[in-house]
Amino acid sequence: MVPEANNLLWAARNPSRPVLVPRAPLNVMQKGHSNVQRASRKISAQQRKEAEDALHMAIQKALSEHEEKTNHLAIEHGITVEKVKKLMGGERHYKGNQNAQLANALVHAKAQEVNADQPRCTKYSLNKICEMVKDDEDMQNLNHVDRREYIQKLNEHRVLQHMSIHATNTVAAHNVQSTLDTIFKMLDNLAVRTGIYACLFASCGHVYDTAEATWFRTDNIMDFWEDVVQMEADEITQKLEQWACMTGLDERETVQNMQCVCTRLLNSGLRTIVKRRDIHINYTNFDTAIKEKLGINLRGWPEDMAFQSPTSINDLNALLKLRNSLKDSSCRWFHMSPHQREEYNLQLTACRKKGEVIGKPWKKCSDAGVPRKCKGKENKCQSKRVRGSGSSVQAPKSAEFVDSSDEEYTSEDEA
Repeated sequence: MVPEANNLLWAARNPSRPVLVPRAPLNVMQKGHSNVQRASRKISAQQRKEAEDALHMAIQKALSEHEEKTNHLAIEHGITVEKVKKLMGGERHYKGNQNAQLANALVHAKAQEVNADQPRCTKYSLNKICEMVKDDEDMQNLNHVDRREYIQKLNEHRVLQHMSIHATNTVAAHNVQSTLDTIFKMLDNLAVRTGIYACLFASCGHVYDTAEATWFRTDNIMDFWEDVVQMEADEITQKLEQWACMTGLDERETVQNMQCVCTRLLNSGLRTIVKRRDIHINYTNFDTAIKEKLGINLRGWPEDMAFQSPTSINDLNALLKLRNSLKDSSCRWFHMSPHQREEYNLQLTACRKKGEVIGKPWKKCSDAGVPRKCKGKENKCQSKRVRGSGSSVQAPKSAEFVDSSDEEYTSEDEA
């Protein structure tokens, strides 16, 4: 159990994860140097803006001249402007590759080499590092293996940056706010393009976190919560924050927590694809209870891990690997095609004919084969209705005359 005093920071609550190294505060000399650099960058930005404006004007002038020449050619030869543009090559749009490039990998390696021991405000700039890469003969004459190694190191660095955690709560709160702003803009644009409805609730996960709870909606989707759930968005966000800070799941990456997370992800995925809320994974008889009966299989289970319940796995690294594969959908459920299901059933039939035991059979009762009396059999015989000898049982007939008592007769005479 982590001590209470050690729960202040998100990094302290996750000791097994890498931590992004925070920047040290600037001293007086570094602040002065930083102000000079900031002023220099401002002047350079103004110069670049002026150059870009001049280039923009020149391009607009060239485009207008090109449009006039295109119209002149269309009129001169009696064809449409679209045909002239098509014959001249038209417009082509190319999308660059987003994978790690060798040039970026070399710049990253050189920056790690020359700026590792340099204090802040004295590190080499990007232009200077690019010049160092060009002047380095060893980096210019690389074989195929060395190129792949440089690119692999850059990919590992990017993954580490994305998966590492912030060292302070302030930086984490800034990252939360900037990322949520980006997500909000994307959802707004998506709603305009496609007409979808979307809502999002976000909250911090610990009482010491400084990120504020918030919510987002497109159009009038929040009317759903007020009309159907009878709760306003602010109330939902407040309850979410209270649950996350007081009764939420423990976020530390321990074996017990990762076992619960993997079990929950697997069961929720199966319930989603089966559309049943009362189903659980039968790991022991998975081949018959899930694959044969339901026609559903699991794809992407880690190859170096035997298929079993996450509660039976005690290796934290294996559980983290399984958790990550379930979250990024590399390990997911899928419906078997009719052909796959038929082939699998044929395989099971062949195995059964050979006498192989598939799965784990049910245990036999200790009194198996012994005849047993049904409960309530004796009472059942006694409760049967006894019918008469005829085809139907008639109700008893009433008497034709009813004698009255002397007391009743005497009272009538006296009256």
